[in-house]
Amino acid sequence: MLLCRACNRGSIWMQFDRVDNTNYKLRLVEPLQPSAPEALADMPEDVRKDYDEARSIALYSPRASAALLRLALQKLCKHLGEPGEHIDTDIRSLAKRPEFGERLIRAADTLRIVGNNAVHPGKMDEQDIDNICNGLFDLLNLIVQSGITQPNQWDTMYELLPEGAREAAEKKDGR
Repeated sequence: MLLCRACNRGSIWMQFDRVDNTNYKLRLVEPLQPSAPEALADMPEDVRKDYDEARSIALYSPRASAALLRLALQKLCKHLGEPGEHIDTDIRSLAKRPEFGERLIRAADTLRIVGNNAVHPGKMDEQDIDNICNGLFDLLNLIVQSGITQPNQWDTMYELLPEGAREAAEKKDGR
């Protein structure tokens, strides 16, 4: 155990990838320091649970992390109004909705494909999964932002309009 001079807290490091007696790499074991971004505040709780688990293991098992993020995406699809039974079908359905542009669907497909390939041997090079893993967290947060956060913000702003003006606009639009 090593003691931090700044905070006086201990940390545990593990040796791995030893080349010889003097050349090796160390990995921080405790306290865990996830390198992936935190989940957005609007992420549904069941999705956040998988996201946070994936975040806590990303440094140690990018493949497992990618698989958990794929599961989180499938759960998120349910929150976005899809059945949540077949992730590919859910993504194709989301693609037809105006609030989900092509880039957002590509983000969802990237998450789905990497997550699937992470658990099927030979489908994707492990080094590629390692390199892309942290970006998957950003993609899931982006989908939450576009599918939940922004619509909530727009609805809140719209509700602040005077009721008469809202009703007149809706009448003009035939809503």
